[in-house]
Amino acid sequence: VDEQYVPYIRPQENGNKTEVRWVALTNSLGFGLLAVGMPLIEFSAHHYTAEDFERAKHTHELRRREDITLNLDYMQSGLGGGSCGPDTLPQYLVKPETVRFMVRLRPIGPGESPMDLSKQRIKD
Repeated sequence: VDEQYVPYIRPQENGNKTEVRWVALTNSLGFGLLAVGMPLIEFSAHHYTAEDFERAKHTHELRRREDITLNLDYMQSGLGGGSCGPDTLPQYLVKPETVRFMVRLRPIGPGESPMDLSKQRIKD
């Protein structure tokens, strides 16, 4: 998780991964959480909350949390916003639409294969 963080001068959410089938976060003993997108997800994981990024004006104001915040999303808009550069290109905007999106959450333990577990299907 620490390697995912980018210390921008102005703190902001970052490190989002796209088109992900599954993500597993485990501790040093192998216990953790598996999230499986049905079909795909986007995710980021940090020792900070979205509120932490929003409140801090500079990186030195962030206080690393012991806990990890796992953000699971259907989709995020692309980069840009017009405040200090170009707006987001049209093909990277998230347009309002109805979607069907599911995420399966499952605890995992030592010796369990997240990849194998991610392939298990659940009936709708």
